[in-house]
Amino acid sequence: MFKILWHRDRFFDLILDTRKKTLRFPLVLPEVPAPMYRQFKEFLESRKSTSLPDHRRIDPEKAVARSSNRFGNVALTFTVKNGDYEYATRKLIHLVHEIFLVFLQEGHYEYMVKVFDLDPDHL
Repeated sequence: MFKILWHRDRFFDLILDTRKKTLRFPLVLPEVPAPMYRQFKEFLESRKSTSLPDHRRIDPEKAVARSSNRFGNVALTFTVKNGDYEYATRKLIHLVHEIFLVFLQEGHYEYMVKVFDLDPDHL
């Protein structure tokens, strides 16, 4: 397990399981309401669209991204294909970055203020 200090000065646990061939963030977003989680799953699905540039797209032949929601706490797991951990790790990091800079910024203002205790005057 690795600890990363990242978005909103939060620590993220990154778990590598070579037996299962997975990389996992057990908590990416806390306190996510059901409607927002549906939007999150759509966002996640959109990341494998061929309409995205290669550097932003997740190739399902190389890694499979899936999320889970346990009592409003959203986890993100990548299953590594063909042993390409470098690709999967890079795409997972990019995806979490896009979650905070694209998904949350484009319509989840109230969530960010409430959950991350942000000052609305400085967003």
